[in-house]
Order: sequence, then C-alpha cells, then structure tokens
Amino acid sequence: MRPSALGLAVLCAIIPLYGTFAALDPSRPPIPPLIPHAATAAAGLLALAALAAVVPAAARAVRRDALTLAFLAPGLATLVSAVTGFDPLSGIGLGVLVLGVGGAGLALAREADAATVRLCLRVLLWSALAAGALALTLFVLHRPAALYAYNNGRAVGTFLNPNELAAYALVLLSVAVPLAVASRGRDRLAVAAAAVLAVTLGATFSRWGALSAVCGVAAYALLARSRALLAAAAAVAVAGLAVNAWAGATHHNPRDTEARAVAWRAGITTFERFPLLGVGPLAFSRTYDTVRPPEAPGPRTPVAFDPHSLPIAFAADGGLLALITLSASFATVMRAVAVAAATARPAARMLALGLAAGLTALFVDCTINTISLFFVLGLQVVPLALAVVRTDAR
Repeated sequence: MRPSALGLAVLCAIIPLYGTFAALDPSRPPIPPLIPHAATAAAGLLALAALAAVVPAAARAVRRDALTLAFLAPGLATLVSAVTGFDPLSGIGLGVLVLGVGGAGLALAREADAATVRLCLRVLLWSALAAGALALTLFVLHRPAALYAYNNGRAVGTFLNPNELAAYALVLLSVAVPLAVASRGRDRLAVAAAAVLAVTLGATFSRWGALSAVCGVAAYALLARSRALLAAAAAVAVAGLAVNAWAGATHHNPRDTEARAVAWRAGITTFERFPLLGVGPLAFSRTYDTVRPPEAPGPRTPVAFDPHSLPIAFAADGGLLALITLSASFATVMRAVAVAAATARPAARMLALGLAAGLTALFVDCTINTISLFFVLGLQVVPLALAVVRTDAR
C-alpha cells in the first residue's frame, strides 16, 4: 500500500478524535476528558504523520484552477490571519492543519485510485460505526458520570460536545445512507453505520442538528428532483418538533441559550473592531473580556472561547479575508460536486448528491454552533464525492 493511501485512510479513521485535541490547550474550559491526554497527544502525532504522507499526492494534484484554490485557500487565509493575530503560535498551528486537510482532500478528489477511494469509504464507515456505538453505550450507561452531567444527559462520546457529534453524524449519514440504498441493503456495513448514526443523532438531542438534517434531506430532494423526499423532509420536521416537545427541552440548560446570545454579540463586536483580518485564529478569548457586555459571563467560562456560531467565528477570528475566502471555497466545492454528479452513474450520483446534501446540513448546523470538525468534514469527507464519481468506487 502506498504511503499516501495509508495516510488518507488514517485521516478518515481518526476524525472522531479531532475534537479531543482542544483538551491539550491548558487555557480551554475544564471539560471532563474521555480520552487521556497522552492518547490524545499520540492521536495528534499520528494525524501529523498521516498528513505528511499525503503531501506528495497533494502536490501532484495541484493545478492552476479554482478547485485547487478552493481546497488550499482556507489554510492560507488562516495562516495570514494567524501571523497578524493575538495568538500567532496557535493560529499558525491551526493554519498548517487546515492547509494539510485541504491538501489531503485535493489528493483524494484528484489522485486517489479506485482501491484507495474504496478503502477510505470502508474506513470512514467502520470509524463512524465504532464512534456512534461508543457514544450510545456511554449514553445508556451514563458514563463517565462527570461528562454525562456536564452535557446535560446528551450523547457525546469522544467528541468535544454533543453538537460536534451531531455534525459528524449528519455528514457521515450522507455517506452511509446513499451506499446502503444504492446497494439495496447488501452493503451491511453501510446499513449498520446508517442505523447507528441515526440513533446517535437523536441521542445528542441537538435541536438545530435535527433541523439541519431536515435541510439536508430537502437539499437532496431538490438536487435529485424528488417530491417524495421533500414530503419525507416535512414529515421528519414534524416528528422532530414532537420529539423536542417531549424530551429535547429536558436535555438543555436554558442558560446555554442566553450564553449563546452573549457570545454572538461579543463576536460581532470583535468583527467590528478588527474587520479585515480579525483577532487571529483561536484568539477570541484574548479579547473577549474587553468586548463583552458588562452582564456577560466572565473570561474563564466556555462562552469566552468562541462565538458559538461558525460564520461569526470566521468574522471575529479571520475578518473579511476569512469570510470571503471560505464562502468562495465551499461554493466552488459544492458546484464541482453538483457538476460531477450530473454525468455520474446512478450509484455514484446518489453518493455525490448525498455528500452535497450533507455539506448543506453542515452549513445550517454551523450557523449557531462553532464546529471544530468543519474543515475536516468539508475538505476531507465531502471530496469523496468527486473521487467516487471519477473512479466509480464504492
């Protein structure tokens, strides 16, 4: 097996562990860790080694075109904002990671052969199945007790918070469900992963995640021109409202809603004061205490570390440079997936449209949440659509 193929597979396998990397930052809020720091550090080193293994393939995939820019520009913009920001060391580290993930996505979309694409799909499904099963097991057992209490009785597993798990489930469902349907149930791994991820999404009690799922189904219906799926999206929306009325509200702290509003105000104020390049990636907490309203929570509370909305986070941390770059990049990726799906074979087309719908759901979910997995899911998983259409691998 070539090093680049192994690197891509490793990157797909460890996606559920990315959120735990935040626990290595001593300045972050004291969230009870599930993964020991030593194991988290080892996973981080493994991710860096995998990214290094993919570099040659990424270099071969570079062209002078919009798609190359779409994959690499987010990392470059992050680096620019980091150099001028208030926490350049952390920001540069994040920029290198985003650039590496973008390069891996580009290599997957353009350079990976059918065997590598098939390997990445299988690894993604096994990883999702394991992550979802672990999260559900801990949720049912109420273990660890501190983590269960901290998250108000919501499933979280190895992720940073339940909303991160919900975002992961949304995107991975857009891989598992099309594969399960296209195989008419013969792909047992895809069927099992889809079932576990659907239950896991429900166990997060993420109300916005449920709405995002509805938007994803609606997006797929529009792309596939299916009235039946639009009706299904409406039915899911009604069912989601019923579930929220019955159980969802009991798993949310009302103070979290108030804190989110405060975070949005602080993020918008930060953007107003630093409109061009922002305060730098991961540096929101450095200026929070000076821009927060007097009645807002203090600088050591979770609300002080991000604006709890990805668009506002991009604006506050990276300014107009980040907003314009990221919007253009993901619009380019979406267009490339839609164009590729138009001429693909039925099964490949189903997966491509599913991933486009998953990216739509991710965008919706991120409007009121800061999802640390956004770049990994958007730049590493979604490019599988282009790879599958190109190689017809499943």
